[in-house]
Amino acid sequence: MQTGRLNVRITADGKPTHVRVQLTVPDGTVKYPPGCLAYDRDRHFTAEGGFSVELPEGRSILTLEKGKEYLQVRDEVEIVEGSDVTREYKMTRWIEMNSLGWYSGDTHVHRMPENIEHLMEAEDLNFAPVLSTWNQKDVFERSGVKRIVEFGNRAYSLVNQEDERSGGAIMALDLERPVRVETGSWYPSEAYFGRRWREGGAIIEQEKPFWWEAPVNVALGLVDTVGIVNNHLQRAEVMENEAWGRPRDMEKYPGALGFVHNVLDLYYRYLNLGIKLPITSGSASGVLRNPLGYNRLYVRLDEGFSYKAWLDGMRAGRAFATNGPMLFFTVDGEMPGLTAFYDGTCEVGLEVRTECPRRLRGIEILRNGETVFSGEEEGEMACLRMKVEGSCWVAARVFEDCDDTVRLAHSNPVFIEAPGPVRPSREDALYYMEWCQELLEASRNDPERYGSDVNRREVEGDYEQAIKFYRELAC
Repeated sequence: MQTGRLNVRITADGKPTHVRVQLTVPDGTVKYPPGCLAYDRDRHFTAEGGFSVELPEGRSILTLEKGKEYLQVRDEVEIVEGSDVTREYKMTRWIEMNSLGWYSGDTHVHRMPENIEHLMEAEDLNFAPVLSTWNQKDVFERSGVKRIVEFGNRAYSLVNQEDERSGGAIMALDLERPVRVETGSWYPSEAYFGRRWREGGAIIEQEKPFWWEAPVNVALGLVDTVGIVNNHLQRAEVMENEAWGRPRDMEKYPGALGFVHNVLDLYYRYLNLGIKLPITSGSASGVLRNPLGYNRLYVRLDEGFSYKAWLDGMRAGRAFATNGPMLFFTVDGEMPGLTAFYDGTCEVGLEVRTECPRRLRGIEILRNGETVFSGEEEGEMACLRMKVEGSCWVAARVFEDCDDTVRLAHSNPVFIEAPGPVRPSREDALYYMEWCQELLEASRNDPERYGSDVNRREVEGDYEQAIKFYRELAC
């Protein structure tokens, strides 16, 4: 085979920089240069400052990216026998979120700890909790492990845990130590982990809202955040299925966009019950076809970045989730977190501003899950004066005009209490009550599900508590 060599130098702000690269050679396969960190699941590698690689004769395609805030660079390189080609590329920001007080994080990370700093630099990511314990698997030996590492305006943690079984996936961030227990497919319930993580002060994320035991975990007060821009949304495609979760209504929610709207509507149902759950966003890079930080949460930090401040901001709801656009949502000119307080009937001003180097489909403003404003054409800003005659929640979202996958940004909800909390929706309470009843019935009809009657009573007791919780909300 006739070959030549490609030498690449990559800079940002006049200095060598880390970057993610996809290099496709003439036969359609991808090439990984020596000395670079390859991630074959997503057909890319990351490099620091550049690379050198031998390529076959013909036209190869280079795509360079650096997180969300830099413009993509794409180039074609013609290689002839014996050629030695040099290319220099400059990565250019189209927005600088840190200077605006926003710091990005990916809450679902399965990459190896020794590569995290390199990957965070390549993806321009500020925060990354490594899921070092995943079911019965430990990623690394814990002796001598430093739990939290901060460098510059970035931080990652190395003691986080995910339980992912038939009931779905639930995660704990900021652990002191993992919970260790022998598990079966359904025993113990996810609530078992949630209770023990809660005792240790961890932050608990319901990884997706369609997992079977998700409404149980919420009902038992074991969920701090919910993942909505989640790992089924991938750079090159959407995994438009619920895996072993509760299947969606395919007539109501068809295709990839239907998958996303089902996730969002399930989340909105909790908000309609007055349950204040902030959003998160994760990529599952390391096990799925996503770079680190492809899906990310931007948290607003007025006092600057730190590990603790980022987690506190996430829990307070001062954030938006995205895998593409930037979205800024305010209520009466402020970003209030999860709650804004008013006395009685009032009128509030809602403003949404978006920035994106690609075409958008228009901005939407939601009230109690229903669209109250929809930009019919591409636009960067929407303003709405809304009369409030009772407590409600509002949020904003925007979708990109994208064919091969789904890219969107979504704000946290803001509960407008005018006065008092949102009155729970009977319809949504009954929806989750029936979900939990279905879960309980399936458990009772499966005599082989548990190892003992004691185990069965423990799990089904959690389901019964959840049913009671939603039944009382429906009254």
